[in-house]
Amino acid sequence: MSLSLAVLGLGMMGGSVAMAARTRGITRSIIGWDPCAKACAKALATGIVDRIEINALDAACGSDLVVLACPVPVVAELAKEIGPACGPETVVTDIGSTKASIFKNLGSILPGGASFVGSHPIAGSEKSGCSHSDAQLFEGKLTVVCPGKAPDSAVAKVERFWHELGCRTVQMDPESHDQALASTSHLPHLVAFLLAGLPRDSDKPFVGGGFRDTTRIAGSDPLLWAGILHDNRKALVPLINVMISDITKARDALQAETAEAAQILQEMLVKGHDFRVQLDRTPEKN
Repeated sequence: MSLSLAVLGLGMMGGSVAMAARTRGITRSIIGWDPCAKACAKALATGIVDRIEINALDAACGSDLVVLACPVPVVAELAKEIGPACGPETVVTDIGSTKASIFKNLGSILPGGASFVGSHPIAGSEKSGCSHSDAQLFEGKLTVVCPGKAPDSAVAKVERFWHELGCRTVQMDPESHDQALASTSHLPHLVAFLLAGLPRDSDKPFVGGGFRDTTRIAGSDPLLWAGILHDNRKALVPLINVMISDITKARDALQAETAEAAQILQEMLVKGHDFRVQLDRTPEKN
């Protein structure tokens, strides 16, 4: 594989895509663009990209593959913007954490005829900025590919790209993707943020490993995650209601002070414990 690659968005994820592609030797050139001048300067200075373009259209022009590594609410808008600069053979993909709204607003064919294929590599970090980019970030991870109505050749190009970066891929429709990620990623991030906001400043000396482990992902960019959570609210709100019900049930069991209530609480803890232990016993594949 020898691609002319454009990466639009040079944060930690976009930078990691570019670094991984360069490290694995699958590109002829890597063109970068980001609305933040500092991010562009950093990416160029560290060799993450070969050159920087001032506007997104120029970065996308002539590229075989364009990766939109921008916040979810911007993906459709940016894809439409660059569409006229892309040829019919260009394939555009993204790395967004939600998919349904993108396809609703965009579809699978951009202005100018380029194909859009949705992607979501299930990899990342609570760190932000291209200085935290990691060429090994995608090694052994799972990338969800949402073909939409794109041509088979475009879907194959996107899947091969992720395979070359070390990923496995699975195809899903956008709605199924969003439902799955709501429970495995989006709700956990929301809970971590809320939990991290509970202690008082005076409680800091008593923070131990349990609190740090549980709230690690609350170190992620709040603005980025506010957009993700809002975008996936249709799938997320029912899960929040389930969690509220579970917390209420646990609270009532604690207040009851009966053997039956204690058993109910224990059963709730065992359910979570068993699932978590199963994850530890299964080699990570995603």
